[in-house]
Amino acid sequence: MATVQAECAAARAEIAELIKSNQESQQKALEAQQTALQAAAASQDQAHKEMMAMVQAGRVDKEARLLAEAAARTAGEETKQRASEAEEERKRTAAVQEQAERDPQAAQEQAKKSQEAADEEKSKATATQEEAERKLKEGIQLVVTPTPEEVSAAKRKVQYREDLFHFAVAGMAGGGKSSLINAFRGLRNKDIGSAATGVTGTTLAMTRYASPNVEYPYVWYDIPGAGTLKIPDWQYFNTQGLYVFDCIIVLFDNRFTMTDIAILTNCKRFKIPTYIVRSKADQHIRFIMKDMGYDSDDDESEDRKKKLYQAARQQFIQQTRQIVKDNLENAKIPDQRVYIVSNEPMLGVVKEKRPRQAIDEIELLNDLIGEAQTRRARCDAEGAAEEKLREANVAREEAEGKLAQGIQPLVTPTPEEVNNTKSLAKYCEDLFHIAVAGTAGGGKSSLINAFRGLRNNDTRAAATGVIETTTAIARCPDPNPDYPYVWYDVPGAGTFKIPDWLYFNSQGLYIYDCIIVLFNDRFTETEIAVLTNCRRFKIPTYIVRSKADSHIRDLMKEEGYNSDDDGGDKKKKLYQAASQKFIQQTRQSVKDNLENANMPDQRVYIVSNETMLDVVKQKRPKKVIDEIELLSDLIWAAQIRRLGRSEALVATTVKKMLQSIRANSGI
Repeated sequence: MATVQAECAAARAEIAELIKSNQESQQKALEAQQTALQAAAASQDQAHKEMMAMVQAGRVDKEARLLAEAAARTAGEETKQRASEAEEERKRTAAVQEQAERDPQAAQEQAKKSQEAADEEKSKATATQEEAERKLKEGIQLVVTPTPEEVSAAKRKVQYREDLFHFAVAGMAGGGKSSLINAFRGLRNKDIGSAATGVTGTTLAMTRYASPNVEYPYVWYDIPGAGTLKIPDWQYFNTQGLYVFDCIIVLFDNRFTMTDIAILTNCKRFKIPTYIVRSKADQHIRFIMKDMGYDSDDDESEDRKKKLYQAARQQFIQQTRQIVKDNLENAKIPDQRVYIVSNEPMLGVVKEKRPRQAIDEIELLNDLIGEAQTRRARCDAEGAAEEKLREANVAREEAEGKLAQGIQPLVTPTPEEVNNTKSLAKYCEDLFHIAVAGTAGGGKSSLINAFRGLRNNDTRAAATGVIETTTAIARCPDPNPDYPYVWYDVPGAGTFKIPDWLYFNSQGLYIYDCIIVLFNDRFTETEIAVLTNCRRFKIPTYIVRSKADSHIRDLMKEEGYNSDDDGGDKKKKLYQAASQKFIQQTRQSVKDNLENANMPDQRVYIVSNETMLDVVKQKRPKKVIDEIELLSDLIWAAQIRRLGRSEALVATTVKKMLQSIRANSGI
């Protein structure tokens, strides 16, 4: 009985164990089922998310396609650009999102690549800036394009009106812009309402002159001369806002310079018609006649005078047109006509009188009016569509900003450059080396000839002419072997091949014992730069204004002097008044310019070549100003610098020489 009970208990225990095991199996199966259901739900949720991402991508793709189709239908470049940008943005967004979902590390790598790309762009910008600065040091000037706001401001400044034709007369200082505008308007320089003229830089701000005849819808603008202390050559076109005018007259007197080339180049960019005009033809022809032997003070037969005039006129016209043609070709600018005029005949043409000695005055006036009318009609039809395309990078803006402020690189020659320059100049320790430098057209070659006791047409004289004859430094020893002086004829600054602000170093002026800074019409930035550099190298300088006789004669003419009618006491009084005015204005102008440049004041010597020649030849000069003092001071400075003599000995030597000159000249 006990055995049966034990077996029953064992059986119940085994059944209970089986039930428990079965329950555990069911629990595990239920948990597995729940896990499977959760996994299925998560998978379904992931699938849903992926489906939504695909739907969103499809929407973006559809929007991009619609935008691209709209751009294609309208053919608008701006819409196409936006569609392209939208498509690129969609691709970038989808790629980054997919990459981030797939692998967070890939997103980090993408961010790293973006940073590397940004660093590369920064490096390129730095390289661009360095390239711009390098070009600046080499004299390669940057192209500066005005913004639409600057164009609007410039038009407001000049009071631009759509119903008027706007002419600008621009060019180097001293070219006679104001006088030519007066002639165009039918006025003489002394008439009420005329543009101010003078022997110094009278036009310091742009001046607007309407035509005196209200029936003529023309406005003339007298633009300050380039190359003056306040108007740097390389800033001229943009700072004066020349891009707003309908027509530009590029006026030059002595030399066709880099300023004229820059104006023509910029006018070509802005499609502004230009007219190259050479002024003061009567004065230049008179100079050539004088070189041919004509003397107005002596009795000349009318036939000889006419023949000399015709020969000089033909030579002047031919040389002028050839030099302009050559300079345009060198600058890779298409050839165009040069108009040769004088103010007096132009005034006669405007007043419908018969001018006696006209050259191109009638053609210039007709062409100006015709071109201006055509220009205005074309501008009205085309509108201002080109004002939208202006953009520059950060590096260029910085370089242009420095350029606009007048910040130019300071260049110091190396010892090797100094030695090479001395070798080229044939520098000798026992000689005195005097360089004559300055703006083109100042009369450097003629003054050197006078210092050497030669006339321009003598055999050993330095070459002179109405075009730029000195294109390389010319070494001119004194004809008298007892005088240990060597004169150097330096090419004029401002010409096509001699940039103004590279002038001092490019010509190697740092090797000379003494430098004459010569100017004719205006005291410019070139002269200031030469004086500044001479102070750096401790080279004595002499500021000299040339062609005094010509300037004084022009002032006499302004006061009513006529060489064919006036003489005697009236002529003497007019000469004394004009001479005093010329001397006073010249010295005040130089004084003001030196003060504005923060440079110490120094004397300006006023000379004429004819008088200087007489002083050197120990003849009796008729009209002396500063010729004797200049010659004696030059010798004084040269001896002190080169021989190191005591001042007392030098003073004695110079004093004796000066007494000898005065005694022989009767002064």
